[in-house]
Amino acid sequence: YVNGEPAGAGKLLAAEFENKGATLRVFFYRDAEGNEGYYNADGRSARGAFLRSPMEFSRITSGFTLARFHPILQYWRAHQGIDYAAPVGTPVRVTADGVVTFAGVQNGYGKVVTVKHQGTYSTLYGHLSAFAPKLAAGTRVRQGDTIAFVGQTGWATGPHLHYEFRVADHARNPLAVGMPTAQGITTERLPLFRAAITPLTESLALAHSLPGAALASVE
Repeated sequence: YVNGEPAGAGKLLAAEFENKGATLRVFFYRDAEGNEGYYNADGRSARGAFLRSPMEFSRITSGFTLARFHPILQYWRAHQGIDYAAPVGTPVRVTADGVVTFAGVQNGYGKVVTVKHQGTYSTLYGHLSAFAPKLAAGTRVRQGDTIAFVGQTGWATGPHLHYEFRVADHARNPLAVGMPTAQGITTERLPLFRAAITPLTESLALAHSLPGAALASVE
């Protein structure tokens, strides 16, 4: 509050959650390079490396399958991605941290963006109407960044996003495959991390000791 008026909620610095007798804690941490995230006391990331969907609100019009009748080519072929229907101009968000490897026009994909992620993972976003400003090959992106906008370019019968999730250049179903967790704190940075979260650990302990404190839990 400022002068008695609500000033809004600040960034969540530490949280504790109890689930069936197990206590889970996460702590906010920002390193010297400005990278930030939530981690447990051992430095493991609390965030999934990939979002399940590249758009916040949409509906699936065509799923991942080895046999789909292509509406334009008029024959059966594999559909190695997920199609999300949305109006032209709907923002498309990158599902994980990475580096853009291509942003341009490519065959049936029309305007398309491909992104290389950690390890052997990569993603593709097709049938776009436009790219985010200054997006180009080599651009570093963070999970959730808007990288493009839904369109109807290439072999598309209506406005939608075609999204592909690849492991070692092989398409996988992003709605079914097991997703990795985001990269945690490296061994050499653990001492700095532990020193940074010590006050937060003490704050959680203080919260427990306050009279009338209520902590979130679920059975």
